[in-house]
Amino acid sequence: MRAKLGLWNAILAATALGAALTGAARAGEQAERAVAAVKQLIASGEIKPETVLKMRAKQGNMVSFLGRDYELQKDWERQTRILIDASVMPQLDSLEFIRAASDIDLTIARNHEYGDLFDAGLIEDLAPLFKRFGFTLPEDPDSGYMLLRHQAYFGDRIVAVPADMDIALLFVRRDLLEDPAQRARFQERFGRELKAPKTWADYQRLVEFFHRPKDGFYGSAEPREKLTGWFYWMPRYLSGAAPNQYLFDDQMKPLINSAAGIAATESYIATVPFTPPQALDEGKDYSYTLPFFIRGNAFATILTSATAKISNRDDSAIKGKFMALPMPGRVVGARLVRRTQFIYGNNLVVPASAQSKALAFLFAMWLTDPDNSARSVSANGIADPYRYSDLRDERVRAMYTPQALEVLRGELGVVAPAGTGLPGDSAYIAALNNNLWLAAAAKISAAEAMARTAREWEAITERIGRAKQIGHWRSIKKLHPTATEAAP
Repeated sequence: MRAKLGLWNAILAATALGAALTGAARAGEQAERAVAAVKQLIASGEIKPETVLKMRAKQGNMVSFLGRDYELQKDWERQTRILIDASVMPQLDSLEFIRAASDIDLTIARNHEYGDLFDAGLIEDLAPLFKRFGFTLPEDPDSGYMLLRHQAYFGDRIVAVPADMDIALLFVRRDLLEDPAQRARFQERFGRELKAPKTWADYQRLVEFFHRPKDGFYGSAEPREKLTGWFYWMPRYLSGAAPNQYLFDDQMKPLINSAAGIAATESYIATVPFTPPQALDEGKDYSYTLPFFIRGNAFATILTSATAKISNRDDSAIKGKFMALPMPGRVVGARLVRRTQFIYGNNLVVPASAQSKALAFLFAMWLTDPDNSARSVSANGIADPYRYSDLRDERVRAMYTPQALEVLRGELGVVAPAGTGLPGDSAYIAALNNNLWLAAAAKISAAEAMARTAREWEAITERIGRAKQIGHWRSIKKLHPTATEAAP
C-alpha cells in the first residue's frame, strides 16, 4: 500500500509540475485531481467512507459554495461519496467563530484577518497539503487566481485558498452623468464638464451636486457605521502620497497623525451630510445603504463588484443605468495616485482544530477549479470573480456586466493589502473605526481622531512586540502597489 501511495503522490506531483510549467491548469483538471485524491484517501483507509465534510460559512456563501439548486454540492457528493454538512455563521469577521470552532473542517476568513488567525495558531499553513497532493496556485493571466499574494498568503505562508475577490470599486449613476440637463446645470454651477471623478475632490463635488434629500435622493450611499469605517477611509488615506501614504514607518511608528491622515478623515467625514439619514447608526452597513442605490435613490456608492451584480438584476431600478468606475485618488506632484483595498472577502481556510484537514483542502481545490469557480461565482451568492477565467465566462459577464468586470481587472494594479495586514489587525482596525465614527458624528475633530488612533496603535504595537511587528510590516509593505497615472 505504501508503494502505491508513493506512486500516486509522484503522479500528482508530476501533473502539478506540468501545469505549473504551462502556466495554467486545464479547466476541470484541478477538480478531477482533487476527486481522485479523495478516492485514494478512502481506498487507503485514511478517510472513512462515512466521513462528513463539515463546513461553516455565511448565509450568502452557501449558494456560492454549494451551487445554484445545490448543484455543486450534489456533484461533489456524487463524485466522492463524501457528504457535506454546511452550517451558517454571522456576516461578521471570522476570528471569534474560528477561535470557538472545534468540529469544523473548512470555513472562511477575510483577507485582513489572516495575520490574527495565523499568529494565534487558529488556521493551518496549507503549504504541506499543497506539497503532499501536488497542487499549485497558478496566477497566470489566463485562468490563474487574481492577486494571489494578497489572497492566499500571510508572509511566506499559504493560509487560504482564494474563493472571492472583494476589492472596493466606485459605482455611480451613468444615466445622470450623461443627462444633458444635468450636464448643463453642472457646467453653469461649477464652470466645468460633468464627468466621472478622477480625484476625491471631484467625487465630493458630484456627491454634493446630486444630493436632493427633499426628493428622497442622496448624493452618497457609502456606509458610515462603526464596524466598516476603515473600508472607506483607507483608499482616501493610501492615495495621499506617491507611491503610497503608508500606515507606519519602518519602525512601526504610525504615520496617520499627519496632514495626510487628517485630510483623509476630513474627506471621509465630508460625505456624511449627503448620505441617508441613519448612515451613522449601529448596524447600518451596506445592507442599509446599498438599497438606496439599487432603488434609484442615490447617485454613488463604494462597495465590491457584487454591486454590479445586484444592480444588474431585473428587479433593480437602475438596471442599465449604472456604471463601475476606478476609485478616485489624489494628485501628488504630477501624478495621480489611486488606491483601493480588499474589504470583505470570503476565502477558504482550514481551522487548526479541523478533524479532516486533507479532505477540507481537497474540497477547496475542487471548488476553486476554473470550471467550478465560474459555476460558484455565477450561482448568484456573495462570491465574486477571483480567477482570471471568471472574467471571460459568459454567465459571469451577463451577471456582472462586461463593463464592471473590465474595471475590476483594471483596478488590480492599485490594490493595497487588506486592513493593516498585521497580527493585531482586529485591534488596530477597531481603534481606527471607533475614532472615525466619533469624528463622523462630530464628537471629535478629524485631527483628534488621528491623534487618538495613533496613540492607540502605538499601545497595540508595544503590547504585541515592536520587533515582531516590524518584521511583519516589512513583508506587508512590499505588497503595496506602485502604479500611478499622469495627473488629470
